[in-house]
Amino acid sequence: MKIQQSQYSNVHLLDKTDKTMVSRSMTQVQQHSVSIPVDEVSISEEGLCALREKVKELTPETEEKFQNVEIQDTNEVEWEHYTAMREILGQALENREYDVKDVMKSVMDAYESIYNKILAEHENGDRKVSYDLTGERSITLEEDLAGLDQAFQLCLKNLEGYITCQQTNKAFANPDTAWYFNRIGMQHLNENNSQPAMRDDYNYFDKSYQETVMEIMKQAREEFLLQFQNPGYQKGIASGIVSGIFEQNEEFMEKTQKLFD
Repeated sequence: MKIQQSQYSNVHLLDKTDKTMVSRSMTQVQQHSVSIPVDEVSISEEGLCALREKVKELTPETEEKFQNVEIQDTNEVEWEHYTAMREILGQALENREYDVKDVMKSVMDAYESIYNKILAEHENGDRKVSYDLTGERSITLEEDLAGLDQAFQLCLKNLEGYITCQQTNKAFANPDTAWYFNRIGMQHLNENNSQPAMRDDYNYFDKSYQETVMEIMKQAREEFLLQFQNPGYQKGIASGIVSGIFEQNEEFMEKTQKLFD
């Protein structure tokens, strides 16, 4: 069994609702006679006019509520930056072999690129935007950066899912009975004797590995923001920051080699 891994830039989670329609033929329906009493209702012209006026009263109120939706009530800023980061990731990883370290560096590159873009767009004040729900609005620098932080968290969720797919594919690459016992933490006996079978010393479903990756990414983001404030800041340092962090983590490097080799 292998979980299909599409390009990291093309991973989408879609919620689908299955709808089932049950139909009957007219012959089946006619087998059961149903008597439905019918009452005739007539509405006077005055009543119709009153109904029209009531509808007119309700319609502007509904439109006004929709027009007054605030950006804080939607995720449009977050989604704008998330899709921009995904586009940068797709370009960086397209048509090449990559592992988790490459994805981590690309995420940081994307974050740094959008961060600089936001600051440039706010040099003269608030940024003008036009969204589907909230329409044409102005957003502050703080709102923009908050949306970018949320977009960064979404990219980390994608990264976590990418690791899970790799762990699952690796674990099921050569499945046998020993794998099951290793998975639940029990010793497995060889078929021909009572000696425990050799166990793989790496747990491919090690949740702590994902947690380590998330901590490295969050640390890299904080370090980038600190260095960004320094007078000597140069664009393109974000990927180098995350590389420096995970290369110093021996456990991460060892587990990454086992998982992606």
